[in-house]
Amino acid sequence: MVITFLLYGVAIWLWWQQRNPLYVLALAAGQLSTLLEPFWRLLYSLQTLPTLSTIVSVLSSPFDVMSSLRAAWPDTLPAMIILQLYLYRWWNPGAWSGLFIYAMFVSFQLLLSLLGLRTGAPPVLLSTLPFAFSVDLLAALMSATITYGLCYVFLSVYHYSWPSMAVTILPMPLLFGGLIYGVVGGPLLIGRLLPDGEWPMRIGLFLTLGLLGWCIAIITSGISRSKPLVGAIR
Repeated sequence: MVITFLLYGVAIWLWWQQRNPLYVLALAAGQLSTLLEPFWRLLYSLQTLPTLSTIVSVLSSPFDVMSSLRAAWPDTLPAMIILQLYLYRWWNPGAWSGLFIYAMFVSFQLLLSLLGLRTGAPPVLLSTLPFAFSVDLLAALMSATITYGLCYVFLSVYHYSWPSMAVTILPMPLLFGGLIYGVVGGPLLIGRLLPDGEWPMRIGLFLTLGLLGWCIAIITSGISRSKPLVGAIR
């Protein structure tokens, strides 16, 4: 939580310096991303189909402010750093540069996991995966894809009006979480619940990794089409 408060301090200072609230909004959006965290953790820990009452109970759980403070920055901070590099013309958007920062995002997520600085993303609850594929690596790939998407959003909305920026940024980590953990991870979750789970899980893992690669390709394409920066911060 100390890191979160320090980052909020830096974000407020950047708001004053650049006359732009994006950084504060990004941290607040990271906190809001925990709204569905109990639901994702339920799905990724299931061994059998859940009952409706179980789902309702999880979705109606109160918002955990302390957990949200810890979640404010792991997915948003790397994207904000890239935005700063872009504004100072130390990084230029492109296909290869986009893939490079995605690899950096994956490394960052693995480092956070190794240092215990964030609660493990929901895929770590799967315990084991086919072909001895690392659950920590899958979790890092998924979290990095969320960060990658946020990076594209930050690059796109930096010059928006403040209300438009808030409406765009605040729900974005929640929406990306739904896409990555719900849709992209869906084949893996379905494979786990099917009988004779070995082959369904193998197929589910291939489909999940394929969908993840598709998302990365779409975001990379968007980043490569980002408008060149006119002027730089001095």
